Amino acid sequence: METLTRRTVLKLGGAAIIAGTLPPWLLEACTSGGGTSSGASTLQVSNDKVTWKPWFEQVGAASKSAGGPSWKPNEFADTSTYQAAIRTSGGSSKVPDLFTWWSGWLMKEIVDAGYAADVSSLWDKESSAYDKGLRDLFTFNGKTFGAPLYFGPWVTLYNKQVFDKYHLQPPKNWNDMQNVMQTLKSKGVTPLGATIDGRWPAFIYFETFLVATNPDLYSTLMAGKAKYTDPGVVEAMNLWGQLIKAGYFTDPSSVTFGTGSSTFLTEFSQGRAAMLQIGTWYEPTITGAGMKPGVDFGGFIFPNAKSGIQNNIIIESGPLVVAANGPHKSDAVKSLGWFMSKAGQEAWIKATAFTSARSDVPSPSPIDQQLLADMKTGGYKQINRYWEATPHDIVETAIDEFAKFMLHPGDPMPILQNIQKKADSVWATIK
Repeated sequence: METLTRRTVLKLGGAAIIAGTLPPWLLEACTSGGGTSSGASTLQVSNDKVTWKPWFEQVGAASKSAGGPSWKPNEFADTSTYQAAIRTSGGSSKVPDLFTWWSGWLMKEIVDAGYAADVSSLWDKESSAYDKGLRDLFTFNGKTFGAPLYFGPWVTLYNKQVFDKYHLQPPKNWNDMQNVMQTLKSKGVTPLGATIDGRWPAFIYFETFLVATNPDLYSTLMAGKAKYTDPGVVEAMNLWGQLIKAGYFTDPSSVTFGTGSSTFLTEFSQGRAAMLQIGTWYEPTITGAGMKPGVDFGGFIFPNAKSGIQNNIIIESGPLVVAANGPHKSDAVKSLGWFMSKAGQEAWIKATAFTSARSDVPSPSPIDQQLLADMKTGGYKQINRYWEATPHDIVETAIDEFAKFMLHPGDPMPILQNIQKKADSVWATIK
């Protein structure tokens, strides 16, 4: 195990040190190594989720009451600084015991570096309570690293008052969806919210329509085994373009939504826009605007645009990771096992009001309760969100190209060729 030097820290996270944003555990890692110990009474939990501090503390208190260690959260306000801190300390015993991260390719990076502990045994123990597709998000070379900290299916949230006014029901198939969009448009209501604000939302409807028309192609494309210029991708882009031209989306240059400001909320709450494809984590934002879940707004799974394909749903889930080189690795693994248990998940959902990834812990949201039931009865396969599913250098190029298409929905081939050019260069360095 390598002991971090001051030079290494300055190389990877020097700007954060200069700014005084690194916590004591990382500053100590600049000059010392150290071995692991057991019997910890408190575990350090590092994250970039400042507003989640009371939740981590509350769950840590529940862990202590159950006979385990308490949790001490260490928050970073800036994600880039946080990522640098974990990358800097990951090979040292001064790394925090537990830390939050991202699934997919960002997780592969820390797994390959040897920073994440193998927790396959925890998943084996709880296999009946967790979906295998979710486990796959954290599995590399047959081993599983991390447990789901949050679980957010991507669904279509809709204004129930608008649907009731025009005698509409959540669509069950593509014909239903077309009827809903056509009816809303004819009544002067914009069917779907879309934005390029913040850049990242530009991928939302690309993944939506590709999964709805050819989910197998989506999966192979994410793995670099298909091309963005393939006919199936072009078909999905053309479908998206046709709906943009039909006026079924809000002006992406003037509407905002997501984790920042949200002008869409006004459009949505006042019935000028009726639907939004988004993660279920957005529900509290709508609730905060005065709309009651299950009464004023609801949710449904976006229907397949073709018949004869398996039901799929896009999900977003980030892991809580045990540091492979942490000072209290054994205690951290046991604590994560408790977190994955029914008692641990009940404590977490009580603190956060999130949807649990565990099947026997009910969601407090009536919308999520129905969505999870639909996922189960419909045999939905869970697919990783575009942001995490493919190398991020490709994503960064793609979202800017998708934004161009949203503003000018013409021939998609030049857009797709630009993305594929980037994909070719990225995959050449990986394969």
